[in-house]
Amino acid sequence: MDENVAVTRARKLLREAGLKTAPVDVEALAHFLGFKVSRKELPDGEAGSTFERRGQKHILVNEKDGVLRQRFTVLHEIAHHVLELPSKHGEKVPADELERFTGRHPEEVLCDIFAAECLVPWELIQPLAEEKDFTLEHLAELAEQFQASRACIASRFAQASNDHLAFVVAEDGVVKYSIVSKALKESRVWISKDIPLPRNSAAAKAFNSGISGLHEADSEGLDWSNSDDARRFACYEQAIYYAPAKQTQSILIFEELDERPVSTGYRSSRDDDDGLLDELDGFPGWSKPRY
Repeated sequence: MDENVAVTRARKLLREAGLKTAPVDVEALAHFLGFKVSRKELPDGEAGSTFERRGQKHILVNEKDGVLRQRFTVLHEIAHHVLELPSKHGEKVPADELERFTGRHPEEVLCDIFAAECLVPWELIQPLAEEKDFTLEHLAELAEQFQASRACIASRFAQASNDHLAFVVAEDGVVKYSIVSKALKESRVWISKDIPLPRNSAAAKAFNSGISGLHEADSEGLDWSNSDDARRFACYEQAIYYAPAKQTQSILIFEELDERPVSTGYRSSRDDDDGLLDELDGFPGWSKPRY
């Protein structure tokens, strides 16, 4: 099974359940599949669990978690059922899996992709990405509208936008996830995984400071990409750092400096894995800009 299958099945489920508006009613989706959703105070570090009792399927979520995380937990467990993928974390969902990228099983990643498509359906986010700018203010508005984490919104927005945008997540100062917009792909600019954060990036400065919060920086395209074509771009970055998880999240806006033809040269091989954000409901959310 690949990402396309996960996305296709998520869209099919939404269509069959008749859910066409944001925020998506995740409990209605669960009920449509025969699950009963309940909430209970669970031990720290446990996001939820799935079990069956007397013929009734149950999804239990930690009531101590925020609403956005609870919504994502429900959809992640629905994904295991719809995709028929065995859970690699057992019946209980560890909370730290919703915050970290490192060491995730492919089955869990596919379930997150399914959950993201349900939380932020393509047919709803695509027209909004054409209408709005890629700013923290607009991401905050969309996060409220979809009742999804701003990290999830940022990832989906970048996918749907026609502008030169990217969303990057790093852990321990190393890039673990990146997604670039279609326009940036067509300009032959990418951001590779498993490389250190650019030294002068906002994310690197935030990580080195060890202080959670919002950071900003201007840089060159080549600071972020190994592509020769990246030299044609300047880059503006806003990043947040979440110290407990040692994780940074960056939104990157690339501005083309000239309109020279795109070359076919490469400085290194391209990383073609443009999958969705693994931890689509993990906190922290984006902070509003501080001027």
